Amino acid sequence: MKSRLALIALALAAGGTAAQDTAWINEPGGVAVARDAADNVFTARWDYNPAGDIYVAKRNATGRVLWEVRYDNVDNTRHEAATFVAADSLGNVLVSGTIRSGFSNPVDAASLLMKFSPNGQLLWRRVYSSNFDGSSTRRVVMDPQDRAYVLGLGVCPAGLVGTVRQFNTSGTPGWTWCDSAGIGAPNMIKRTPDGQFVIAGRSITGSLQGFARIDSAGQTVWSQAGIFSPTLGDVAGDASGNSYLVSANPATGQGTLLRKVSPSGATLWDRTHPMSAFRVEVGPDGAPVLSGFPSSGSGGAAFAKFSAGGELLWTNPDASGVGLLLHSAMLLDGAGAAYLSGSTLVEMGVAKVNADGSTAWAKLLPGGSTVGMALGSAGQLYVAGGIYTARLDQAPTSTVDLSLTLADAPDPLRVGATLSYTAVVRNLGNASAAGIAFMQPLPRTVTWLGATPSQGSCSGGRTVTCSLGTIPAGGNATITVLVEPLRRGTLAGSASVTTTSVDADPGNNSAATTTTVSR
Repeated sequence: MKSRLALIALALAAGGTAAQDTAWINEPGGVAVARDAADNVFTARWDYNPAGDIYVAKRNATGRVLWEVRYDNVDNTRHEAATFVAADSLGNVLVSGTIRSGFSNPVDAASLLMKFSPNGQLLWRRVYSSNFDGSSTRRVVMDPQDRAYVLGLGVCPAGLVGTVRQFNTSGTPGWTWCDSAGIGAPNMIKRTPDGQFVIAGRSITGSLQGFARIDSAGQTVWSQAGIFSPTLGDVAGDASGNSYLVSANPATGQGTLLRKVSPSGATLWDRTHPMSAFRVEVGPDGAPVLSGFPSSGSGGAAFAKFSAGGELLWTNPDASGVGLLLHSAMLLDGAGAAYLSGSTLVEMGVAKVNADGSTAWAKLLPGGSTVGMALGSAGQLYVAGGIYTARLDQAPTSTVDLSLTLADAPDPLRVGATLSYTAVVRNLGNASAAGIAFMQPLPRTVTWLGATPSQGSCSGGRTVTCSLGTIPAGGNATITVLVEPLRRGTLAGSASVTTTSVDADPGNNSAATTTTVSR
């Protein structure tokens, strides 16, 4: 039998293109992987033994294990299983888990969430739901305020159903969402760009898929249950509140049905595709990308992309070339390239396609099956499996990220005085942004006096429009808009910016301000 080091050497020499290299690979692996702003990497694993513990490990970007800590469970009748890991903005790590009773045929006894500091100190531990009620956890996601949202099963008025539980930074519980529509046992939660959450669930018996969207206060926005789907489904949301649902085609039980749902839950359109998709994510251009098998019952890494209007843009029938199985995760980078992780049953595998659908590279690594991925700040890809965690390096991804700020002066001012708006357009990405257009609609209670851009040209009237051309990486452009208020009150100003390049974060492309106008 070959040693683990020999297997690693074989994997490093196999597969892939010059676009990526294995920077490091070592133990331990984990059930998921997360990173903080400094590219430190966190994984969580667990010990399947009586009184088994959850272990949390932290590595730096070079792969050196900085620490591994555990919570010492002393109850020999139970063991604790890690289910997911997430990092917050301060470098703390949160781990969700399920407390299980018994060994040969364990039952779920309770749910838990733990938070560890950047140096591995346990900050708090919350065990919730009563003993032996079947409660369990699946995933944990964070919001920008570092609140945690745990997806799992829990007891609600309707019985044991899917739940989402909010926890504040101190570990105190917030709201709890209970699935009242019966979408099934939850398996996926994602925080959408508009600050809400989409959830996918699946019936424990049978072949039924369900979906739900909940708002930031834990209230159901809409739900769809009882969708016939022999294969696992998925859901993702865009910045406008629309959702994309993936399931098998209910009419045939094979292939894929992609459904677009409005913010209120109305079906906007359905599209079918012969691939068997299990994953969907929304790219920086607001369009959905699917991944799965080339067809029902066949292995591989197939991808397809549709426009927001439902037009099929491209299909890549198999980007891995190695019959990738056990698909576990999919993510998109700022340029719209897609990554799919899985396994050949004996090796971890990752396949990447570019934003245009062309195959970028595929990579095999030892360690059984890939269970999670995370992107680093410079395009590196962190991969976790049951035995190993690895970092794959690739050429830095070219990204465009426009941002807009809008300031007013003076504030307050009198009727008839000159109000100056200063808009600053910045390119936070590492590639030039082309075809930049600025737009500022003016209220009817002002008279436009003029607009001066630092580059390009502007025209005005009821709406000020400017063609700014190209802004290089790290560059900026300034537009000064002058108006004269005609009446007193509160004056609302807003502006937006667009680019013909793919913008990695359209959410920061608009800005607003208010001005007080007196007599």
